Amino acid sequence: MNYKIVPLSIDFVDQVAEIEAECFSVPFTEKDISAYLDTDYWYFFVAKENDKILGYISFTLIIDECNICNVATRGEYRKLGIGSLLLENALSFIKEKGGKKLFLEVRESNEGAISLYKKFGFSVAGVSKNHYTKPLENAILMNLILED
Repeated sequence: MNYKIVPLSIDFVDQVAEIEAECFSVPFTEKDISAYLDTDYWYFFVAKENDKILGYISFTLIIDECNICNVATRGEYRKLGIGSLLLENALSFIKEKGGKKLFLEVRESNEGAISLYKKFGFSVAGVSKNHYTKPLENAILMNLILED
């Protein structure tokens, strides 16, 4: 597998929207993603092999606070380390841009994602009851403080 992590360009928004629809019950649309790309605080990085997007990470960064929004990989490319590389790349970028405090929410049942985040030093900060819909589920709130 020969892919690289790069910022999302408008040419590949449709593929990120496909991955959203595959992975999330309330997905971002192409229109949503395009609008987020037009901001100066929302970031998308993709794992790209030739012209195919294998996965992506999205996050916001405002001053020194970052919210990891989504990390997703196409079904046939899961368990290959793509999520780890996306998160590793994002953490380096966030730190370089002055990010210090990171937050995220993850479905309580998503053990794979929780394990990934813990591997990178995120810790459980609390639970948000009935945070998700379709299906109704609690969110695990996690955070990470980046050191200088």
